[in-house]
Amino acid sequence: MIFLDKFLQGLKPQFDDDIVDRLNYYYTPMLLVIFALTLSAKQYVGQPIQCWIPAQFTGAWEQYSENYCFVQNTYFLPLTHYIPRDVQQREEREIGYYQWVPFILGLQGILFFLPSLIWRLLNWQSGIAVKGIVQMCQDVGNMQYEKRSSSVTVVASHLLESLKIQRNLVKSGPFASLLHQGKYLNLLYLFVKSSYCLQVLIQFVILNNFLGTNYTFWGFEILRDLANGREWQESGHFPRVTMCDFEVRVLGNKHRHTVQCVLMINMFNEKVYLFLWWWFLVVALVTIGNLIYWLAMSFSGSQQDSFIVQYLRAQNVLDNSPGEKQATTKFVHQWLRKDGVFLIRLIASNAGDLITTDLVLKLWQSFLEEEKERNHATAPPPLEDVDGFKYGEKTPLA
Repeated sequence: MIFLDKFLQGLKPQFDDDIVDRLNYYYTPMLLVIFALTLSAKQYVGQPIQCWIPAQFTGAWEQYSENYCFVQNTYFLPLTHYIPRDVQQREEREIGYYQWVPFILGLQGILFFLPSLIWRLLNWQSGIAVKGIVQMCQDVGNMQYEKRSSSVTVVASHLLESLKIQRNLVKSGPFASLLHQGKYLNLLYLFVKSSYCLQVLIQFVILNNFLGTNYTFWGFEILRDLANGREWQESGHFPRVTMCDFEVRVLGNKHRHTVQCVLMINMFNEKVYLFLWWWFLVVALVTIGNLIYWLAMSFSGSQQDSFIVQYLRAQNVLDNSPGEKQATTKFVHQWLRKDGVFLIRLIASNAGDLITTDLVLKLWQSFLEEEKERNHATAPPPLEDVDGFKYGEKTPLA
């Protein structure tokens, strides 16, 4: 029970990402689970198939034939076609997906969740508590100035210490170079984004192969068939009426029976998969667009500068002096670096601009203090003459 509770907690939105990620790993799997449970109830509680049987069949024989045909597959023939004598030709027309629909939907939900699992397993190696930082910034108590000031101080302190350790820590391992350069989190997040794009494209391949269709753009083609009046009786997609062959032994002899069955479950399968195909298309387009956005924001230095400077200008701390651009550039690219800017962008997308503005101001003040101390420590000491008097001072009177 403890394991199940932890697993269900892991399926909840974590808010250490953006809304498009949650669309992939939370909302879409939840939708798939709902459809899987609904179709499972129809299959295993209701009556997914009914067959037209010979008059001599008893009730037990009818139940056997329906169970056999549902488990062992049926085959589709247009009502105007004769049943082929060759058994192999009948087997080539079999449709065998309807029994496995709930399981495949569950598998598809797991595939949508996998990139999120990679993010959760690997982002902690940066030494930055991404989830904790974002949750603290999201706290509703931050509406009060005192509470917000306290949260900003804690978050800024953690960020400063983590970024400083990244710069100074000598660590071995496959990610050591990325950590030292301050871009591990950013590149990991882009990799996860790319994984979301790849797996949603794989979903279309799974759907086409599972349903056994020759249509490349299945959703478009199905809608076109419906618009042109080409129903399942002609197209064969999700047929409601199918044929089934089975053999029984009577007095040691085999008797082969062919019955006609109604697949009521296919009426639901068609609606579910038609909706899912268009849902996957929307998710794919949104995810690819979101990946392009994050790539542009991550690799464009000017975008990073403008993103941070807008929060500093909101607090009126920039004075348009000649050294201002140089200072802000150093603050963004040498002090915060890619991981720092990425975290601030993540906070802004989840917690809003109010606390993000306070956080950037706090980090800017810490940067100025550190620069002031560094300049003071590296300033040359005043020169002294051979008698110990400083140059520029008056010589004491005799």
